[in-house]
Amino acid sequence: MAELLTACKFYFEADGVTEKQILEVGGLSVESPVAGDAGVLGSSKGGTKTRQATPTSEKFSKVTVKVVATTDKDLYIWYKDCNTNDGGASTWNSNRKAASVTAYDQAGGMQARWEIKNAYPCKYEGPKFAAGDTNMANETLELVHEGIERVQ
Repeated sequence: MAELLTACKFYFEADGVTEKQILEVGGLSVESPVAGDAGVLGSSKGGTKTRQATPTSEKFSKVTVKVVATTDKDLYIWYKDCNTNDGGASTWNSNRKAASVTAYDQAGGMQARWEIKNAYPCKYEGPKFAAGDTNMANETLELVHEGIERVQ
């Protein structure tokens, strides 16, 4: 039987973005929208109706990464470097990073890995502060990318 993966033993990293306390990762999703799946495509000679469902280009969801906030500003700087538009001088293209999400077994061995290609943050969300809150402050990044592949 294959190893059962737990949802609580994982890690996210991107080139140069490591040593974070990761709270949550979501959006590891890919789909192939289908053309022609809504019904009849046409009627031909003799009244024969044509149906055909055809796969189209893959569509990737944005990946959301939530981390415990620290005094380190590297996540915000990554966002800022990718989204500052100074008259067309934005450096988002050169700041894309290879990223990954790894799931671990109870002994800390890698059991599964998803690679995220050419990711960059399109949204940054800072902490919500409340006087009576007992949780840790956190930051959230929303990443766009050019593909997700499960490699292990």
